[in-house]
Amino acid sequence: MTVNYYGRIFALALLLVSLLLTSANVLAEQLVLITFNQEIQALRTNQVKMLYRGRLSHIDGLPTRLMDLPKKSKHRDQFYRLLLNKSPSQMNAIWAKQSFSGKAIAPFEIAQESKQEIISWLKQNKNGVAYVPSHLVPEDAYVIYELQP
Repeated sequence: MTVNYYGRIFALALLLVSLLLTSANVLAEQLVLITFNQEIQALRTNQVKMLYRGRLSHIDGLPTRLMDLPKKSKHRDQFYRLLLNKSPSQMNAIWAKQSFSGKAIAPFEIAQESKQEIISWLKQNKNGVAYVPSHLVPEDAYVIYELQP
């Protein structure tokens, strides 16, 4: 009788853990990389990883400038953890090293996470690339990569 009881408790615990993990994935919003430049083609995962590690500075022969969401953005944290398995502070260290060595320019951090701020930055940076939550994608933007949660 006690074996069956503990088996049921274990099964319920597993069910609870799986429900919690599933709900965490549901809460994670889809992030996409966008640009206003139609010359920039869709990217592969390894290209996006290289871009955001500072190891790639051109896409399709075009010098690229990257945008970063504000430091306190939950989407910034989600982006770096999903794409590179790094925390934002680890990414700051990577970019500090790349910038100091002259190998790359760190992404430009916008002041607030808003559609207007994203549009403004992309219009000022012809070859600009930005990662954004799907609800902030401007109508005239080209989605060049979709990061799966």
